[in-house]
Amino acid sequence: MGTTDYYGGKKVTYTEYAEFCIGQMSFFGRKMDPEPLKAFIKKYAQSEILESAYSLLSMYYRSAAPKEEAAKFFEEYVSKYPSEPSVLNSYVSRIIRDKENLERGIELAEKIKEMMKYNPDPSYMRNLAELYSLKGDKGKAEEVFGESFMEGKVRTLAFNLYEYATFWVRQKMNTDSALEMIELATKLEPRLVESAAQLYVRAGKPEKALDIFGPEYIKKHMDRAEELNNYAWFWVNQDKNLESALEASKKSVELSPSSHYIWDALSLVYFKLKKYEDALKAEEKAIELAGKPAEDYEKAMLAGYEKRIKEIKEAMAKEKK
Repeated sequence: MGTTDYYGGKKVTYTEYAEFCIGQMSFFGRKMDPEPLKAFIKKYAQSEILESAYSLLSMYYRSAAPKEEAAKFFEEYVSKYPSEPSVLNSYVSRIIRDKENLERGIELAEKIKEMMKYNPDPSYMRNLAELYSLKGDKGKAEEVFGESFMEGKVRTLAFNLYEYATFWVRQKMNTDSALEMIELATKLEPRLVESAAQLYVRAGKPEKALDIFGPEYIKKHMDRAEELNNYAWFWVNQDKNLESALEASKKSVELSPSSHYIWDALSLVYFKLKKYEDALKAEEKAIELAGKPAEDYEKAMLAGYEKRIKEIKEAMAKEKK
């Protein structure tokens, strides 16, 4: 009359649990015998551990049972648990094995795809592609499990690794693991290089930042104004690698001479290098290009430019004195 806890805190009677264990032991014996589990399902149709019994039996019906029996079992199984991707996929696996009833398999696999649209499991998508391939639709197979699918998975993994690294660097814990993960992330997704460099600096590893986001890196991007400008801003804010930052900033201005914020970056690099005359000319050019601001954020930006002019002139006066 008593109860015992099953996995997940489910309460079942001792007798019910004993019968389930007998079914389990028979199932995994020297000779697989599914009959005790079948009897359990029939007897305990409302059991808290009914799904576990079905799940075990599905292993038998995926491989050993005759086709007609398997189809009957799986239709019953998916009707009981229609929102469980793993349940639907067990039926899909049997359909792929038999290479029959492909339309039903595609219906189930597409349902799984919809359930997992925000983070599809590759093994499930592989099965959907396999079904389309068996049907002779190679184009659809490529669409659901081709290069673009895997590129998305790689990109997602890279950003997940970056989020992990960011968290632990901020916590100042697990630093070695965090740095390993950010290194892997940048290999998977090159667009994370600048963000990774910021993490290296934050973790007290500026030399690592220079390795991945230094002069060798920027040589490959000398035709991209925005990339060059971001590079210059990064290093001027670190007050390091300034000669390389200057080269990048000058090239950025050359590529995009009408962008006032790029001239502002060049002015700041000159300022940090104490080339005040050049800094003043660049900042005056930034103000000229900015024109008359209309929005509040533009006014704030222009005020920043004017403040820099003042700082440059003060530095020049101090140096002259």
